[in-house]
Amino acid sequence: MAVVSSRTLVDDLLATLPATTAETIRAAPTSTIVPAAAAAIDAVTEALARSALGAGEVLRIGPTLGEGGMGVVRLAEQVALGRTVAVKSLRPDRRDPASALDLLREAWITGSLEHPNIVPVHHVEADAAGHPVVVLKRIEGTEWSTLLGDADAVRARFGHDDLLAWNLEILLHVCNALRFAHSRGVVHRDIKPSNVMIGSFGEVYLLDWGLAVSTRDDGSGRLPLARNATEMAGTPGYMAPEMLGGADITPATDVYLVGSVLAQLISGRPPHRGRSVAEVVASVVASSPELPADAPPELAAICRQAMAASPADRFATIDDLRRALVTFLALRGVARLVTTAEQRLRELRALASGDQPDRHELYRLFGACRFGFLEALVTAPEHAGARAGLRAASVAVAEFELAAGSPQAALDVLAELEGPPPELAGRAEAAAAAARARQAKLEALRHDYDETVGARTRTFLALILGVVFTTSPLLGAAYPQAVATPRHLVLWSLAALVLLVALGVWARHSLSKTVVNRRLFGSYLFLFVMQAGLWAQLDALGVSVETGLPLTIALWAVVAGLVALGIDRRVVPMGLGFVLGAAVATARPSWALYVAAVCNVGFTINAVVAWRPTTWTRSEEERLRQKAEEQQAAAARRARRGH
Repeated sequence: MAVVSSRTLVDDLLATLPATTAETIRAAPTSTIVPAAAAAIDAVTEALARSALGAGEVLRIGPTLGEGGMGVVRLAEQVALGRTVAVKSLRPDRRDPASALDLLREAWITGSLEHPNIVPVHHVEADAAGHPVVVLKRIEGTEWSTLLGDADAVRARFGHDDLLAWNLEILLHVCNALRFAHSRGVVHRDIKPSNVMIGSFGEVYLLDWGLAVSTRDDGSGRLPLARNATEMAGTPGYMAPEMLGGADITPATDVYLVGSVLAQLISGRPPHRGRSVAEVVASVVASSPELPADAPPELAAICRQAMAASPADRFATIDDLRRALVTFLALRGVARLVTTAEQRLRELRALASGDQPDRHELYRLFGACRFGFLEALVTAPEHAGARAGLRAASVAVAEFELAAGSPQAALDVLAELEGPPPELAGRAEAAAAAARARQAKLEALRHDYDETVGARTRTFLALILGVVFTTSPLLGAAYPQAVATPRHLVLWSLAALVLLVALGVWARHSLSKTVVNRRLFGSYLFLFVMQAGLWAQLDALGVSVETGLPLTIALWAVVAGLVALGIDRRVVPMGLGFVLGAAVATARPSWALYVAAVCNVGFTINAVVAWRPTTWTRSEEERLRQKAEEQQAAAARRARRGH
């Protein structure tokens, strides 16, 4: 119906209204207007005659639960089943065939609609006087109208903190009841919050089907037909234009009524108001709800479409309206997720830009905002705010990791983004490449100083040399002529050097693997070259063997000390033994060869104990790994200072 541009249509309509109807519109626009009774009185009489109660006690009537314009509802016990029910019967002043027909038709309609959101009708009987009695499921609950604006009551009773979301969920249940009714050809015509009951456990029931009409004629005459509903009927505060009379009642009428309830949820009051009958009717005809400026735009658009004056401009079905509300709720949840995630993102950025940020707290915030943005994108994949937030959070953490010297961690974070920032990704890749190069150098260094590599070969060489140099002085003591002059000892030193070179060639693969092995082998070579040179010098000076032997032992002490300082501190006992041996040989020159043999025994024992493979323990491995990590961390700190 088009919006009225003059008062002619309204005035014509008002002229036809009974006085009682006009007074209802003016004084109580949220009260239901019931059309005049139909003339099918004979059907009532016949139906009640067939349903008269028997002599046995079927219902044990209790106190009154409520009273309406036509009927009264009492609590009762259904004796046969021992259950509590609600019994609806006519008020004493309305016990006429027309009212009886209205009550029965409501029972017939409700009884034909078995749905979780519609109160079940258990039975229809007639009392002893022939008046109808409708037995219904007992609903313990509260009218929706008393809860829809009470956030505290909703929170206390149902644990829901979002009043609008809770109300919309109730409205979705109403839509489900209407979907089912429309599938059976039934239009409710009186949807409003006071006709919805909220059970103690959150059950939702759409009540009062007394104005319902059927769009299908089943031939039984039980259900009033929509094509005959030409009089004004319904609740003025929520009424659709076609309900004023003279227009077709269709499921689109219920779509409008749900839109009217939605308008009340948004604005806090029914959409059609006025100080006079004419103003209320004009509001119905215009169907232009006044909604608050701060109303969610998407929800306001749904409301206006549902309340379009022309049925053709409304949602095509109640299910289309329901789907629009479901989408709004989902997107509203997305908006709340994004808002919370953006707050975590601000905290993340503030923490990352501070001095020495707590890594654990930073990643906690990152996980929180990332989860929120991702959850939002599950429901709304194209949500620009969620995508931008996710990107910003990842960039902030990548920048933090890059500044902290962890470029690979930065790359891992950026890898989850579609098209990460090229400049940041380039810096992270360059830093990661540099870190990999440093790590490779550190690994090479660790390997170079890995004392486990070649330990068996070093031990074997030390054992061979120890045996040779332990027995050599003893042979010299047994055959003095073999060591009679320094020149003989030059030859002995050169022979030892040749032996060492031969052993080195044989074990070159193992000895060349690490700097430790190379330096130790070089120390041996240095020792025997120096020893041969020393004896050659002593020979040139004419120094005796007994006088030169303490100097040779002292040379061994010097070389052992250099090895302890620069290669392996575990040979300190060897060096100390040579120092002691040099002192004894100086004090007792005649003992020099024996002292040299004893010192070489000490050398052999020290070397075998220090370098045998079984001495390489997990603690030593951990020590080296820790040393390498410390060196890597130091390099990262230097890189950050440079950055």
